[in-house]
Amino acid sequence: MKREFNLNFYKDLYMDLFLPDEEEFFTIVHFHGGGLIEGDKGDTHLFSEHLAKLGFAVATANYSLLNEAKFPQMLEDAAHAVRYIKDNISKFGKSKGIIISGQSAGAWITLMLCFNHEYLESVGIKNREIIGWVSDAAQTTSHFNILKHEKGLDPWIQRIDETAPIYYINKDIDFSHVLLLAYEDDLPNRIPQNELLLSTIKNFNPKADIEFKLLKGNHCHGSSVLDEDGEFEVVKMMKEFSKRL
Repeated sequence: MKREFNLNFYKDLYMDLFLPDEEEFFTIVHFHGGGLIEGDKGDTHLFSEHLAKLGFAVATANYSLLNEAKFPQMLEDAAHAVRYIKDNISKFGKSKGIIISGQSAGAWITLMLCFNHEYLESVGIKNREIIGWVSDAAQTTSHFNILKHEKGLDPWIQRIDETAPIYYINKDIDFSHVLLLAYEDDLPNRIPQNELLLSTIKNFNPKADIEFKLLKGNHCHGSSVLDEDGEFEVVKMMKEFSKRL
Protein backbone atom coordinates (compact mmCIF):
# COMPACT_ATOMS: atom_id res chain seq x y z
CA MET A 1 0.00 0.00 0.00
CA LYS A 2 1.51 3.33 -1.00
CA ARG A 3 -1.06 6.05 -0.16
CA GLU A 4 -3.94 6.80 2.16
CA PHE A 5 -6.38 9.71 1.89
CA ASN A 6 -9.18 11.09 4.04
CA LEU A 7 -11.79 12.58 1.71
CA ASN A 8 -14.93 14.66 2.29
CA PHE A 9 -17.36 13.04 -0.15
CA TYR A 10 -20.81 14.37 0.81
CA LYS A 11 -22.07 17.01 3.24
CA ASP A 12 -20.12 16.39 6.47
CA LEU A 13 -19.31 12.74 5.67
CA TYR A 14 -15.83 11.38 5.01
CA MET A 15 -14.21 8.30 3.57
CA ASP A 16 -10.72 6.84 3.87
CA LEU A 17 -9.10 5.69 0.64
CA PHE A 18 -6.40 3.00 0.66
CA LEU A 19 -4.41 2.51 -2.53
CA PRO A 20 -2.27 -0.45 -3.58
CA ASP A 21 1.16 -0.35 -5.18
CA GLU A 22 -0.37 -1.34 -8.50
CA GLU A 23 -1.48 1.36 -10.94
CA GLU A 24 -4.41 -0.78 -12.16
CA PHE A 25 -6.84 -2.26 -9.65
CA PHE A 26 -10.38 -3.20 -8.71
CA THR A 27 -11.97 -0.57 -6.47
CA ILE A 28 -13.96 -1.58 -3.39
CA VAL A 29 -16.41 0.78 -1.67
CA HIS A 30 -16.84 -0.73 1.78
CA PHE A 31 -19.37 0.07 4.51
CA HIS A 32 -18.77 -0.64 8.21
CA GLY A 33 -21.09 -2.47 10.58
CA GLY A 34 -22.62 -1.43 13.87
CA GLY A 35 -26.34 -2.07 13.59
CA LEU A 36 -26.97 1.34 11.96
CA ILE A 37 -26.56 2.93 15.40
CA GLU A 38 -22.79 2.89 15.89
CA GLY A 39 -19.52 2.14 14.12
CA ASP A 40 -17.12 4.16 12.01
CA LYS A 41 -15.07 3.83 8.83
CA GLY A 42 -12.01 3.53 11.05
CA ASP A 43 -13.28 0.20 12.36
CA THR A 44 -12.40 -1.35 8.99
CA HIS A 45 -8.90 0.09 8.54
CA LEU A 46 -6.98 -3.13 9.16
CA PHE A 47 -9.33 -5.04 6.88
CA SER A 48 -8.92 -2.35 4.20
CA GLU A 49 -5.13 -2.35 4.55
CA HIS A 50 -5.05 -6.09 3.95
CA LEU A 51 -7.17 -5.66 0.81
CA ALA A 52 -4.85 -2.90 -0.42
CA LYS A 53 -1.83 -5.15 0.06
CA LEU A 54 -3.52 -7.65 -2.27
CA GLY A 55 -3.94 -5.03 -4.96
CA PHE A 56 -7.35 -3.47 -4.31
CA ALA A 57 -8.16 0.20 -3.89
CA VAL A 58 -10.50 0.46 -0.91
CA ALA A 59 -12.73 3.36 0.09
CA THR A 60 -14.33 2.84 3.48
CA ALA A 61 -17.10 5.39 3.98
CA ASN A 62 -19.12 6.73 6.87
CA TYR A 63 -22.90 7.16 6.64
CA SER A 64 -25.62 8.68 8.80
CA LEU A 65 -26.71 6.61 11.79
CA LEU A 66 -30.14 6.16 13.32
CA ASN A 67 -29.39 8.39 16.30
CA GLU A 68 -28.96 11.33 13.91
CA ALA A 69 -31.01 10.39 10.87
CA LYS A 70 -33.84 8.20 9.66
CA PHE A 71 -34.21 5.58 6.97
CA PRO A 72 -33.28 5.90 4.10
CA GLN A 73 -30.66 8.62 4.76
CA MET A 74 -27.87 6.07 5.30
CA LEU A 75 -28.62 4.57 1.88
CA GLU A 76 -28.60 7.96 0.20
CA ASP A 77 -25.24 8.68 1.88
CA ALA A 78 -23.86 5.37 0.66
CA ALA A 79 -24.96 6.10 -2.90
CA HIS A 80 -23.12 9.43 -2.79
CA ALA A 81 -19.99 7.62 -1.59
CA VAL A 82 -20.14 5.35 -4.63
CA ARG A 83 -20.74 8.35 -6.91
CA TYR A 84 -17.70 10.16 -5.46
CA ILE A 85 -15.45 7.17 -6.06
CA LYS A 86 -16.77 6.66 -9.58
CA ASP A 87 -16.01 10.31 -10.38
CA ASN A 88 -12.61 10.52 -8.70
CA ILE A 89 -10.84 7.15 -8.63
CA SER A 90 -9.14 7.85 -11.98
CA LYS A 91 -7.06 10.53 -10.21
CA PHE A 92 -5.30 7.73 -8.31
CA GLY A 93 -4.87 5.03 -10.95
CA LYS A 94 -6.79 2.92 -13.45
CA SER A 95 -9.82 1.22 -11.92
CA LYS A 96 -11.02 -2.01 -13.53
CA GLY A 97 -14.44 -1.63 -11.92
CA ILE A 98 -16.25 -0.94 -8.65
CA ILE A 99 -17.23 -3.60 -6.10
CA ILE A 100 -19.56 -2.63 -3.23
CA SER A 101 -19.14 -4.52 0.02
CA GLY A 102 -20.06 -4.26 3.67
CA GLN A 103 -20.02 -5.93 7.04
CA SER A 104 -23.27 -6.57 8.95
CA ALA A 105 -25.20 -3.26 8.77
CA GLY A 106 -22.83 -2.30 5.95
CA ALA A 107 -23.75 -5.56 4.23
CA TRP A 108 -27.43 -4.63 4.58
CA ILE A 109 -26.57 -1.32 2.88
CA THR A 110 -24.76 -3.26 0.16
CA LEU A 111 -27.79 -5.44 -0.59
CA MET A 112 -30.22 -2.52 -0.42
CA LEU A 113 -28.16 -0.66 -3.03
CA CYS A 114 -27.95 -3.81 -5.13
CA PHE A 115 -31.63 -4.73 -5.19
CA ASN A 116 -33.32 -1.32 -4.91
CA HIS A 117 -31.87 0.48 -7.90
CA GLU A 118 -33.36 3.87 -7.02
CA TYR A 119 -30.54 4.88 -4.66
CA LEU A 120 -27.71 4.56 -7.17
CA GLU A 121 -29.89 5.78 -10.02
CA SER A 122 -30.61 8.95 -8.00
CA VAL A 123 -26.90 9.82 -8.29
CA GLY A 124 -26.65 8.79 -11.93
CA ILE A 125 -25.28 5.25 -11.60
CA LYS A 126 -26.87 2.26 -13.27
CA ASN A 127 -26.91 -0.96 -11.26
CA ARG A 128 -24.90 -2.88 -13.87
CA GLU A 129 -22.08 -0.34 -13.60
CA ILE A 130 -21.22 -2.06 -10.30
CA ILE A 131 -19.37 -5.23 -11.23
CA GLY A 132 -19.71 -7.08 -7.93
CA TRP A 133 -21.34 -7.08 -4.50
CA VAL A 134 -20.02 -8.75 -1.32
CA SER A 135 -22.38 -9.04 1.66
CA ASP A 136 -20.73 -10.13 4.92
CA ALA A 137 -23.55 -11.35 7.22
CA ALA A 138 -26.38 -9.03 6.21
CA GLN A 139 -29.91 -9.06 7.54
CA THR A 140 -32.07 -9.60 4.46
CA THR A 141 -35.40 -8.99 6.18
CA SER A 142 -36.38 -5.61 7.69
CA HIS A 143 -33.43 -4.23 9.64
CA PHE A 144 -33.92 -4.90 13.35
CA ASN A 145 -32.82 -1.46 14.53
CA ILE A 146 -35.12 0.34 12.12
CA LEU A 147 -37.94 -1.81 13.50
CA LYS A 148 -36.89 -0.86 17.04
CA HIS A 149 -35.95 2.80 16.75
CA GLU A 150 -38.34 4.01 14.06
CA LYS A 151 -41.34 1.71 14.41
CA GLY A 152 -41.25 0.82 18.11
CA LEU A 153 -41.33 -2.91 17.40
CA ASP A 154 -39.52 -5.84 18.96
CA PRO A 155 -36.20 -5.97 17.06
CA TRP A 156 -36.27 -9.77 16.90
CA ILE A 157 -39.51 -10.05 14.96
CA GLN A 158 -39.22 -10.77 11.25
CA ARG A 159 -40.79 -8.34 8.81
CA ILE A 160 -40.44 -7.77 5.07
CA ASP A 161 -41.05 -4.16 4.13
CA GLU A 162 -39.23 -1.37 2.30
CA THR A 163 -36.30 -1.68 4.74
CA ALA A 164 -35.67 -5.32 3.71
CA PRO A 165 -33.38 -6.22 0.79
CA ILE A 166 -35.59 -9.22 -0.02
CA TYR A 167 -38.58 -6.88 -0.48
CA TYR A 168 -37.18 -5.81 -3.86
CA ILE A 169 -36.73 -9.27 -5.35
CA ASN A 170 -39.03 -9.96 -8.29
CA LYS A 171 -38.93 -11.43 -11.79
CA ASP A 172 -37.31 -8.27 -13.18
CA ILE A 173 -34.47 -7.97 -10.65
CA ASP A 174 -31.08 -7.51 -12.31
CA PHE A 175 -27.60 -7.36 -10.79
CA SER A 176 -24.00 -8.33 -11.37
CA HIS A 177 -22.22 -11.02 -9.34
CA VAL A 178 -23.27 -11.22 -5.67
CA LEU A 179 -21.44 -13.08 -2.89
CA LEU A 180 -23.46 -13.70 0.28
CA LEU A 181 -21.63 -14.71 3.46
CA ALA A 182 -22.92 -15.87 6.83
CA TYR A 183 -21.43 -17.79 9.76
CA GLU A 184 -22.11 -21.06 11.53
CA ASP A 185 -22.51 -19.22 14.86
CA ASP A 186 -24.04 -16.06 13.40
CA LEU A 187 -26.74 -13.87 14.93
CA PRO A 188 -30.18 -15.47 15.38
CA ASN A 189 -31.95 -15.97 12.04
CA ARG A 190 -29.01 -14.64 10.01
CA ILE A 191 -28.39 -17.94 8.20
CA PRO A 192 -32.05 -18.59 7.23
CA GLN A 193 -32.45 -14.93 6.25
CA ASN A 194 -29.66 -15.30 3.69
CA GLU A 195 -30.90 -18.70 2.58
CA LEU A 196 -34.37 -17.22 2.02
CA LEU A 197 -32.93 -14.39 -0.06
CA LEU A 198 -30.95 -16.85 -2.17
CA SER A 199 -33.90 -19.21 -2.72
CA THR A 200 -36.24 -16.30 -3.56
CA ILE A 201 -33.83 -15.02 -6.21
CA LYS A 202 -33.29 -18.51 -7.61
CA ASN A 203 -37.03 -19.07 -7.76
CA PHE A 204 -37.30 -16.17 -10.20
CA ASN A 205 -34.02 -16.85 -11.98
CA PRO A 206 -32.26 -20.20 -11.42
CA LYS A 207 -29.23 -18.88 -13.31
CA ALA A 208 -28.88 -15.70 -11.25
CA ASP A 209 -25.26 -14.73 -10.64
CA ILE A 210 -25.31 -15.17 -6.87
CA GLU A 211 -23.60 -17.54 -4.46
CA PHE A 212 -23.90 -18.17 -0.73
CA LYS A 213 -21.08 -19.39 1.50
CA LEU A 214 -21.34 -20.40 5.15
CA LEU A 215 -18.12 -19.71 7.08
CA LYS A 216 -16.91 -20.91 10.46
CA GLY A 217 -17.06 -18.64 13.49
CA ASN A 218 -19.45 -16.07 14.86
CA HIS A 219 -20.91 -12.93 13.32
CA CYS A 220 -18.48 -11.37 10.81
CA HIS A 221 -15.60 -13.49 12.13
CA GLY A 222 -14.05 -13.73 8.68
CA SER A 223 -13.60 -9.97 8.36
CA SER A 224 -12.83 -9.24 12.02
CA VAL A 225 -10.38 -11.94 13.16
CA LEU A 226 -7.10 -12.88 11.50
CA ASP A 227 -6.69 -16.55 10.63
CA GLU A 228 -3.65 -18.80 11.13
CA ASP A 229 -2.04 -17.23 8.05
CA GLY A 230 -2.33 -13.75 9.54
CA GLU A 231 -5.05 -12.88 7.01
CA PHE A 232 -8.78 -12.25 7.03
CA GLU A 233 -10.69 -15.10 5.45
CA VAL A 234 -13.01 -12.64 3.71
CA VAL A 235 -10.02 -10.84 2.18
CA LYS A 236 -8.89 -14.13 0.65
CA MET A 237 -12.41 -14.73 -0.63
CA MET A 238 -12.63 -11.26 -2.17
CA LYS A 239 -9.39 -11.87 -4.02
CA GLU A 240 -10.84 -15.06 -5.52
CA PHE A 241 -14.13 -13.27 -6.12
CA SER A 242 -12.38 -10.59 -8.18
CA LYS A 243 -10.85 -13.21 -10.49
CA ARG A 244 -14.33 -14.13 -11.67
CA LEU A 245 -15.38 -10.60 -12.56
